[in-house]
Amino acid sequence: MKNRLLSFFVFIIYFTAHSQDNIAIGQWKDNLSYQSAISVAQGNGKVYCLTTGGIIIYNKADNSVERLSKVNGLSDIEPSAINFNSYNNKLFIAYKNSNIDIVDNNSITNIVDIKIKPMMVNKAVNNIYFINEYAYLACAFGIVVVDMNKYEIQDTYLIGSGGSNINVRDITADNTYIYAATDIGVYRALLSSPDLENFAEWSLMKGLPTGIYNALASFNGNIYTNNSKFLSNNVTQQDTLYEYNGATWNHFTNGNGVVNSLTVNSNKLVVTYNNSISIYDTNGVSLSNYTSYFGNTAQPGKAILDNNNNLWIADKRFGLVSKNNGVGFQYSYPNGPYSVSVLELNSIEDNLWVAPGITNTSIYTSGLYYNANNEWSNVNGVFSSVVNFDTIRSINHVLVNPKNTNVVYASTNNGIIELNKGVPVKLYNNKNSTLKNIGSSDSMLIGGMAVDSSGNLWVVNSTVSPALSVKKTDGTWQSLDFSFIIGNSPALGQLLIDENNKKWFIVKGQGVLVYNDNGTAPNSSNTKLLTSAIGNGSLPDNDVTCIMSDLSGNIWVGTNGDGVKVFYSPQNVFTGQNFDAQHIFVQQDGSTQYLFASEIVPAMASDAANQKWISIKGAGVFLLTADGTQEVYHFTQNTSPLFSDTVISVAVNSKTGEVYFATPFGIISYRGTATEGANDFSNVYAFPNPVKHDYQGLVAITGLMNNSTIKITDISGALVFQTQSLGGQAIWDGKNHEGNRVGTGVYMVFCTSQDGSEKLATKILFIN
Repeated sequence: MKNRLLSFFVFIIYFTAHSQDNIAIGQWKDNLSYQSAISVAQGNGKVYCLTTGGIIIYNKADNSVERLSKVNGLSDIEPSAINFNSYNNKLFIAYKNSNIDIVDNNSITNIVDIKIKPMMVNKAVNNIYFINEYAYLACAFGIVVVDMNKYEIQDTYLIGSGGSNINVRDITADNTYIYAATDIGVYRALLSSPDLENFAEWSLMKGLPTGIYNALASFNGNIYTNNSKFLSNNVTQQDTLYEYNGATWNHFTNGNGVVNSLTVNSNKLVVTYNNSISIYDTNGVSLSNYTSYFGNTAQPGKAILDNNNNLWIADKRFGLVSKNNGVGFQYSYPNGPYSVSVLELNSIEDNLWVAPGITNTSIYTSGLYYNANNEWSNVNGVFSSVVNFDTIRSINHVLVNPKNTNVVYASTNNGIIELNKGVPVKLYNNKNSTLKNIGSSDSMLIGGMAVDSSGNLWVVNSTVSPALSVKKTDGTWQSLDFSFIIGNSPALGQLLIDENNKKWFIVKGQGVLVYNDNGTAPNSSNTKLLTSAIGNGSLPDNDVTCIMSDLSGNIWVGTNGDGVKVFYSPQNVFTGQNFDAQHIFVQQDGSTQYLFASEIVPAMASDAANQKWISIKGAGVFLLTADGTQEVYHFTQNTSPLFSDTVISVAVNSKTGEVYFATPFGIISYRGTATEGANDFSNVYAFPNPVKHDYQGLVAITGLMNNSTIKITDISGALVFQTQSLGGQAIWDGKNHEGNRVGTGVYMVFCTSQDGSEKLATKILFIN
């Protein structure tokens, strides 16, 4: 069990605001979607809305909104259930992996007992019900009772036949009995029984058809439950609600579709359907039925009423939706990407674009999303005569044109979309370009895209021949055939154009193909397939996962199980001179080893100081020195807020030093220390400045030229600290050479360029 302070970490984001401030150096920021809500609870003057990204906390007193995730306090990702216990004013949060957080004012207590307990069954927590200080968890195997005062597991009830596991989906109680909705019916037991962990104390109630029951509520002396035909048959059918009057079960209502939840608030029964919310009084009379808001069909996961009869809805599309008495519907969620789905990131200057990846054939993609100046936007819907995003099932790659950052290309199963200032302007497909669909299908597969030094767009067209196409700056297309060396329909991957304008692209399972066009068609003299063979590339393995060109022009190659190698002389590929890729040797446990030997490398990126960010499947992400021989940082989901140890894509904002990591659970970013160097010292500044007594973070001197020398002295001229800038930024921890924090005063910062031609002095004020 772990306890964490919350107040230090929580970001406050006001309802009218649209973005987060830049994070401090060495700090993390979630870039999650809070738009798809699952559940909602309320208490203590606040509304708590659980979403796929994290938790929205809405303060009704000032209309402010807090966001809560693993970055700023939570212990885990993928919360699955939430409820507020008004008995002790504590918020209970459960996760898909059965981890538990209890929030009490400014602290979070983590309970991992269920998560770490070895069990050969699903341990998911479906719902939470309170009786005084006890939380009764409806779990996929039974019922777990948590003492919220002692922060410990009190009991476990296995109530199935013979004490077996059974999926409990919801729990409620009246003055006499405790009830459990399960996958075969509704069980009950006497609340007064001292032996509820004994399955014999529980009985399956008669009078209900056998089936899955997913919701329960005790209201006005009766018990209400839902027979979920949707969950029973995995098809959309009309669920049936039943009412128990203490003697018999009677039909209550049906006809509104799939029931998600039953809640009782303000002496009313709230029924949440897939597409509507119905509210009933104590006589079972329907008071209201809401089927839409904001011009769209409602998609509620759960809805509740507060003490003022205001309706609060966790909606799958609009986040936290509210309806106050006499006021129309309103919605609230922090600015973020449209979805947590992400496959590829591409960042240039202050623009980050996201390709969400592949969805199944019945649920289409949520479009493209991008971040510009800390503001997330979504490109979705219908753009007449160009593209209808509702028909696109995959967006696998996205590329910002480095020659014109207003222009972005996104590869989809329907072709390549060209956008200008965030608006689709053209769709390139097999009808208006040299791109080809797969066989006789209506889909194409793009392995990668890149723009050359002249502004031409190059596209790898996977599993077809010709394999490479180029859209020239005049708008014409040309295809290039490599079947003579890689076959007719190879699976192709990432495309890279090096500083000498050679094209490198991954041929899956075969290696890396290099093409030096110089205006000529592919042939044996200008095309080479690099493999693991010595003298022909010496790749770590022919199964290449990613390639990268660093600031020195070296080509780094990551593989699917044999780590990393580097081409230090890529210009020699066609000269006959030695060009083979080389291993990087590192010291580990007193021995010399190859860098990431036997590891899978999904993604790589260089920062502005030529340091290397490299993700290793199942091991998080590493920051290495420019030559790759030393580890600077190693982030995992256990040692950092990183959402997963699988990082799919990495992108670096060279202006700010912010590094973005794409994981299966969304995007998270970390503000690193390296930024791109300036041409002179005209825009040098330090931040924070002044440095106040309660600030314990890093101080940055930014706007520097590459590899500048920084000397910091006190006002008398005594040297306090000296360092070299990483790209255009130098970092100081506010301590002197003895490791002590400097005292109150003005400190001089002397900056000298690498060649000594530029010099500048600035000041930093410390207040202790």
